[in-house]
Amino acid sequence: MNMASPLTFDLQEIIENDLISTHYQPLVSLKRGAVFGVEALSRGIDPETGEMIPPDKLFEVTVDDEQRLELDRACRRLAIQRFKPLYLKNRSMLLSINVDASVINHTCLGSQNLLRQVKDSGISPNNVIIEIIESNAGDLDALIAFVIHYRKNGFVIALDDVGAGFSNLDRIPLLTPDILKLDRSLCSRVDRHFHKLEVVKAIVKMAQRIGAIVLAEGVERSEEVLTLLEIGVDVFQGFHFGRPAPLDVTENEASKETSSSEEGGPLDRANQRIQQAAAAYKLHSMERFAAGKRKFSRYDQLIRDLCDRIALPGGPKLDRRLTECLEISENIGCLYIMDTNGIQVSSTICNPSKLRKQKRFFYEPARMGADHSLKEYYLPIRAGLTKFTTEAYISLASGNRCLTISQVFYDSSGEPRVLCVDIGEE
Repeated sequence: MNMASPLTFDLQEIIENDLISTHYQPLVSLKRGAVFGVEALSRGIDPETGEMIPPDKLFEVTVDDEQRLELDRACRRLAIQRFKPLYLKNRSMLLSINVDASVINHTCLGSQNLLRQVKDSGISPNNVIIEIIESNAGDLDALIAFVIHYRKNGFVIALDDVGAGFSNLDRIPLLTPDILKLDRSLCSRVDRHFHKLEVVKAIVKMAQRIGAIVLAEGVERSEEVLTLLEIGVDVFQGFHFGRPAPLDVTENEASKETSSSEEGGPLDRANQRIQQAAAAYKLHSMERFAAGKRKFSRYDQLIRDLCDRIALPGGPKLDRRLTECLEISENIGCLYIMDTNGIQVSSTICNPSKLRKQKRFFYEPARMGADHSLKEYYLPIRAGLTKFTTEAYISLASGNRCLTISQVFYDSSGEPRVLCVDIGEE
């Protein structure tokens, strides 16, 4: 549908005549196997042409904070009213609404407008998620008071756009949100970007510790869903599961049932995509576990071969032996040997083809005598393990993504040593 120019419409007429269309996008949980909520997204309707006005253009033309607050309240009021039929059919369904943090102040808090809107509709505050983009907040103290007040009244608090350019992570302990919504910039092609994946992993781990739910926003591809599921994300929103659309509460719309075709409303179609994603994840997981088993079997054999070659009596000196070991596998990035105290007793031998041609100054192979006693791959050995494999990370020796395998072996003189091998990961 065509979008109207922001210079051609009368905003006050739109507000006074409720010329606002509310579209709802499904919020889905694969563990629950269902749509559990919807986010309300408002668009203006041009009174002259009937064309849709996107929300950013709608709020862009507000003349002052008072009109912005009036528009914000009108969008919320209509979103709540239009959600009510769905709620009456399924009282476990949640409604997520956006609150413009830029207009939150102590005067706004005292009005109790949102609380009245929800209670007057007959909807339980427990079923309403308040989404806040904290970077828009002009008065942080008022925002904190707003969050505390509405949480006490049963509302669920979500922090939107987590990981976006201006999102401040230091606000998380101040607002203690129930939901962290990952910005779409982090979720887009997360399956292809190691650094994005590691940032999301860190957020998921933090959320688990503080008791918050991570919601991945803007997912459009099945590969993104599968990757995010692997690292602990279960709640999704995005075009992959459904585009924003007006609610048509009919037939199975408010239930967890699915149909065998693409017929039905947006929630029915979302439920179908959930079932497809769940089936794909089961297959993907079995394939991933089988591939992992094969890979680590190869790694086990590789490490045994390396240790046997290094421990042979006689022959060339240690560094020369390590250099010859590079011929065993092209996946070896670097390798070196430590004593049982974590002190490096060989040079770090690197595959020249694996080194970055333009290395940064901190990508430098460790030298003989380096202390590795605090490294992740040494501490388990110190604790009594004979072998340990790290998760993938960026090697400081080469600047490449790798995992490190540390293995205890005995050299030709019978001394216990620890072989450390960086193996490239794609």
